[in-house]
Amino acid sequence: NAGCINTRPMPNGLPTYSSQLACCKAAYAGQTSGVCLSQLPSPPTMSPTGAGGLDVYYPDYATAYSNAGCINTRPMPNGLPTYSSQLACCKAAYAGQTSGVCLSQLPSPPTMSPTGAGGLDVYYPDYATAYSNAGCINT
Repeated sequence: NAGCINTRPMPNGLPTYSSQLACCKAAYAGQTSGVCLSQLPSPPTMSPTGAGGLDVYYPDYATAYSNAGCINTRPMPNGLPTYSSQLACCKAAYAGQTSGVCLSQLPSPPTMSPTGAGGLDVYYPDYATAYSNAGCINT
């Protein structure tokens, strides 16, 4: 149950470290109980806070409706609905938004001229390629 301390008087001949974390990492690196690290002011946990945005999206009610979208920034205000995706949030919270701002903030926003998946529905000769190597394409 040992850990790192900084009480006076310091016994002679002991190594010193610039921080409690540095001491734990050096003097108790193999400590399986984790007691030294648990004594830190902000000890590591088994469920650390994720980096970046939240795993859910919520409506940005702090912004005017016509300019707002769905965000996943921390900290999330209390009492707001949450959605598993940005699209689900836009569809639920901003379904009547005529400006389209929420949908325009999606990673792949819809366009007025959507492109079909894959190639065209027809094939044509590839005249840009040498005759001996050419074929029919639909790109």
